[in-house]
Amino acid sequence: MMKTYKIVEIERKCIKNDYSYAEIVMESEAQDGWEVVTVTFDQGKDIRGSMIIVFSRER
Repeated sequence: MMKTYKIVEIERKCIKNDYSYAEIVMESEAQDGWEVVTVTFDQGKDIRGSMIIVFSRER
């Protein structure tokens, strides 16, 4: 079977010191059959950065 992937970016200002918003996003995607592959932070040019969540599911 083939997998399909989705990348979701959450701006750091939405997270602050509480990851509950990220949990809501992950739970919402899980209801549609998506599984978390990895979570990382992208610092980029902005020192505040953003959270990157990679999801996958079977096609």
